[in-house]
Amino acid sequence: MREKLEGLGETIFSIFIIIAIGGGGIIFLMFLIAIILGGETGNAMALLAKDTIMPIFIRLGAIAMAGGLLKLYAADKHELILDDNE
Repeated sequence: MREKLEGLGETIFSIFIIIAIGGGGIIFLMFLIAIILGGETGNAMALLAKDTIMPIFIRLGAIAMAGGLLKLYAADKHELILDDNE
């Protein structure tokens, strides 16, 4: 059961973190295009990126972190704890 949870957490983390990082690139390109366009069109594009699209990718990143935590706790490995046995 632990191995299945660990695999599920790793899969969730991997998929959603790639989507979130790609989304960050999309947001960057949208802001860059908005700066180049300028005016009302650029302003509308920047607001669309900030108000509509960016929160989606932030939520996807949060889901990725939850998957990573699931993997971490299912594997019973805590990277930030010092252990004399290692």
